[in-house]
Amino acid sequence: MNQISNYRFAGLSGLLSGILYILSIIGLQSYISADLENVSAFTRNMMDSPTMMLLYGWPGLLATLLIIPVLILLSQNERGNNFLNRSVFLITAIGLSFILVGYLFHLALNYFYAPAFQALDRTQQSIFAIVFKTTIGLQDMFWLLGDLFAFLGIGALMILHSKKDLFPNWLMIFGTTASGLAALGSISFIPAFKSVPGLSILFIMGFALFTLWEMVAGVILLRYKIQISAT
Repeated sequence: MNQISNYRFAGLSGLLSGILYILSIIGLQSYISADLENVSAFTRNMMDSPTMMLLYGWPGLLATLLIIPVLILLSQNERGNNFLNRSVFLITAIGLSFILVGYLFHLALNYFYAPAFQALDRTQQSIFAIVFKTTIGLQDMFWLLGDLFAFLGIGALMILHSKKDLFPNWLMIFGTTASGLAALGSISFIPAFKSVPGLSILFIMGFALFTLWEMVAGVILLRYKIQISAT
């Protein structure tokens, strides 16, 4: 019965995480299209239209937390090299932690930095803009490291799991491909590569495919629970 509950919890977590990631992808468009060099205009946009920016932050943060039960179940189902499996899961966990910190930076920009910046006079804004851009840089650094570690780790977990019985092989191949695309596209968070055509689109595509993977995985886990209970 405990195993059934674990599958049900992981399945529901995967589905909810996928739905929240979809909302986050929608909100991501406002962040990608924003002019981060013009701090005054960027913060004013945050103040005037905070919904899209926050639509990226809160759903993304919650979705990242909700994917953890699925990855734990995937890791626990691996019966091969325990050291390798644990090492890969540790890399994935570090990546997810960095992603969470990045989302916290993003929310701090919306709730604290933007209102504080708009309340300053022009002279103070020019000084505060340096702090603001530094925070943006730290946020992007955490997202870059987080996405690289997390998606590479998730892809490796799927490769380790490819011959196990939790998910079908086609879904593992699909998830590995999505994770690889997202990891490669995360390079777009490096300032020198932000202007490279297609990198940000590659990240969004990989991110969207991974979202689809976890929703399908959630459905399979819920169905797998029924199969277990019927035996």
